[in-house]
Amino acid sequence: MGVKDQTVEEYLASVAAATPTPGGGSVSALAGALSVALSRMVAGLARGKTGYEDVQGDLERIEARAAPIQARLEALIEEDSAAYELVLRAMRMPKATDPEKAARVEAMQAAYREATKVPLETVERCVEALEVAQAAVEKGNRGASTDAGVAILLAEAANRGASLNCRVNLASIRDEAFRSAAEAKLETLLKRAVETSRRAMAVVERRL
Repeated sequence: MGVKDQTVEEYLASVAAATPTPGGGSVSALAGALSVALSRMVAGLARGKTGYEDVQGDLERIEARAAPIQARLEALIEEDSAAYELVLRAMRMPKATDPEKAARVEAMQAAYREATKVPLETVERCVEALEVAQAAVEKGNRGASTDAGVAILLAEAANRGASLNCRVNLASIRDEAFRSAAEAKLETLLKRAVETSRRAMAVVERRL
């Protein structure tokens, strides 16, 4: 059963269960989706309101950008669990003979690549979530600045959480070209996240 088919209580129970999935990667994607949803609320509270006439176009652009980011993060909740299930399946493959060992290694390497790609996308989408949060706190309803602050913090946690999954899976990948490219992309994304978060949170802090 997917997260969309569960109540909040049921999903929390599935995370708390003594099973490998859903785990930190899925929870990171969920936190990212919640961040974007809050940013959309902050922007939405200013649409059509007095005092925000000059930013109505900006608010429409925030919504147009944010909705697909949120939808993609929602999908990544499930994709992260599915990717790690591939790793578990590969690990359970037989390894009694040399051909079996070779097939198992090949399957595990493919699974680890997929289990890296998914959280790496979550990291990237959460950088975008931070950019949306920055735009929302700058242009959205000023009375909801603390809500924007929560959106920023959620996206930060989601970004860093997904990066941990990337790093742990990259350590098992033998394809050096793939690993180097992923590590470089991850480093760039994490730097963008830190810079965007700092700018966005500075706006929140000034309004407290």
